[in-house]
Parts: sequence; structure tokens; C-alpha cells
Amino acid sequence: MPSFDEVNYSLRPNKHIQRTIVFDGLRSIKSELNLRNCIYIGFGSIWFTDFGLAHRILQVNDMISIEGDEIGIRRAQFNKPFKTVRIEPGHSNEVIPKLLLEQQLQGRPWVVWLDYDKSLQEESVDDIRSIVERAPQNSVLLVTLNASGGSIARAPESRPQRLRALLGPTVPDELSRDDCREDTLPETIAKLIQDFMVSVAVAAARPGSLVPAFRLIYRDGAPMVTVGGILPSRGAVSAARDVTQSAGWQGFPSARIVAPHLTIREAAALQSELPRTRSLSRKSVQKLGFDLKEEQIKSFEKYYRYYPSFAQITT
Repeated sequence: MPSFDEVNYSLRPNKHIQRTIVFDGLRSIKSELNLRNCIYIGFGSIWFTDFGLAHRILQVNDMISIEGDEIGIRRAQFNKPFKTVRIEPGHSNEVIPKLLLEQQLQGRPWVVWLDYDKSLQEESVDDIRSIVERAPQNSVLLVTLNASGGSIARAPESRPQRLRALLGPTVPDELSRDDCREDTLPETIAKLIQDFMVSVAVAAARPGSLVPAFRLIYRDGAPMVTVGGILPSRGAVSAARDVTQSAGWQGFPSARIVAPHLTIREAAALQSELPRTRSLSRKSVQKLGFDLKEEQIKSFEKYYRYYPSFAQITT
């Protein structure tokens, strides 16, 4: 069953926060690197949420959405939000090699978001390798994957071997069962994928290698990881490092993105107290007239600028 039949991808607060952080970062990257006339490539599904953001925030016109489901192709054609969105039928491991050979797509940077709803698999590893090796200079690659343990291997002791089979020597020999428990696996997978991207760029002798830019972990039913990097030209390496290592860069949050489920009224009340020099406490929330756990309060305070507002409209 295609994922768009199971999940409304436009109504997920943790995903919304993750997506907003990514596009804030992409906007900063665009202002520092030569991303004019770039091409956005992703999995628009039938919702095209990230495509709308790419058009509005990055001013991208040319966009390609990869769709492998037969019914999904027709629905994507119907739902595509802009005339310049091209629906490319087929699975990513079939489509990406073709795109890399298209003459009209060469010489222009790509912003590629491989937003899988599945776990790391041989096909996704091949996709990552192909783009890191052959995407045009100053491209940006983002990869989102399911990081639940059962999707890799049922037993924690089997997961290091499975990850080593997928990612090769990037996975250290000392990777342990403890690194692959349900509670530690997302951080482990995120780091290994980022290390894999860098190793592929080095092996491919890319002049600017790969500059890590994003490592985000959030929960969306299952734990999910988003990892990304810039593939700069030799002359753009310093600019790429400067922007991703700046004090204001949000691409490497220290904690997982776990947004509390709040009503519009609760979110507005909390937001009215922010920003502030002293952290919100549970007592201060109780004075507002409701209550939350300490970790929920901390999470909202950290991500309130990205917190979505959803409302049902009735007629």
C-alpha cells in the first residue's frame, strides 16, 4: 500500500518542525552558495508540501517528483501545485540514474530530498551513492529514513552486521549491540549515513568533497532520521563550512524533535510567554490555566518558532 493512503503528510507536527528547520537552512545555504537556477528533486507524493516550500522559500521553478505507484502517478499529475513540476514515473533507483544522464539537468545545482518512509535498504544506499558521486557542483542532498530497529534487523545483536552489509567499511568494527538498541539506533544510523556520504565523496574525488549540513532525529509514528550535506565546488567549500558551522545554524539540534500535541489555544498561550530569558517552568504553565510535562514544555520552548498551527474549517 502506498504511504499516501496511510498518512496525511501535511498534518504531522514533528515532521513540520523538521521540514521548517531544513528549509530555513536551505535558504541560508542559497544565500551563501551559488544556488541560482537550481533544480528541486524529491518525492512529492500527492501532497507536494516540500515542493511548495521549495518554490516559495528558495524560488525554485524547475522541480521533479519521483513517483513509483501507478495510481499515485495519476494523482500526482492531478495534484501537482505548479506547472513546472514534472512527474517522473518509476522508483528512485530507476529514475535517478536517468536524471544524472539528462543533459538539460547538468551544470545546474540540485537540491535533492530523498524523503523515504522506509528503512535503509540496498536501493536507498545506491541512490545516495549515485547522487554523491555524480550530482552537479553545489548540489545539496538530504535523506530521510525510518530508524526503527525492527526495520533493520529484529535482534539488536544482528543490526551491526546488517548495517555493515549496507554501508561497508564506514561502519566501525567496534559498533556494538548497545549502539543498536531501539533507544540509541536513530543516532547511530544518522551518524553512519553522514559518514557514508563523506566517504563516498572522498572516494569519488569530488573537488569539494561533502560538507555535512543536517542531522535531525524526530518521531513520526516511527523514529525518523534526516541527514544531509552540501556538495560544494572547490571554491565554495569555505562558504559551505562557514554557514553550517555558524552559531545560528539549526541543522544539528542536540535533542530529538518531539513536539507536544497542543490545542491552538494552548500553543498560543505558551507562545505569548516566549521568548524569555528564564526557561518556562511547569508552575508557570499551570498559572496559564493548564498543565504539561517538563519535557513537553522544554520541547515547545526549543521549537516554538517552527510549531505548526492547524485548524479545521467547516462550512
